[in-house]
Amino acid sequence: MANNNRNELMEPFRQFISQMDHLLSEKTGNGLLQSMDGFFQNQNLFSSFPIEWEETDTHYIIHAHIAGIEKSMIEIDISGNRLTISYETEERRTANQEKGTISAVERRKKARSFTFSQPIDEENIQATHENGLLTVSVPKSKKRRISIR
Repeated sequence: MANNNRNELMEPFRQFISQMDHLLSEKTGNGLLQSMDGFFQNQNLFSSFPIEWEETDTHYIIHAHIAGIEKSMIEIDISGNRLTISYETEERRTANQEKGTISAVERRKKARSFTFSQPIDEENIQATHENGLLTVSVPKSKKRRISIR
């Protein structure tokens, strides 16, 4: 008797799963699933770049190798103890075919994120960009002691 009750309770979930399997397995008219497949198969869409990093008593120092990227294209974002370096490139391609010209734009975003183990001094972070090497110097924050009253 308990098995029958469990089967009855599970039936709506089985129907839902079956409907989702059916929806996701059939080809859609607008190519939604095909474009999603292409998105996840494109390994270069979100990728990273080589870095070296070191830690001193007072700073974290990050060296990012990003040759060919102008400094105006680079973004450095801070959120708490997390720093993200990113840039986006755009490549335009044009092909002439019998029925006309086809143009395509391919955007690629590259990013690296770092989470620091100690608090950082956000106000005094410095970055330089020379000859394809981005250097980010992140000072460690001085620890504060809180007196207990």
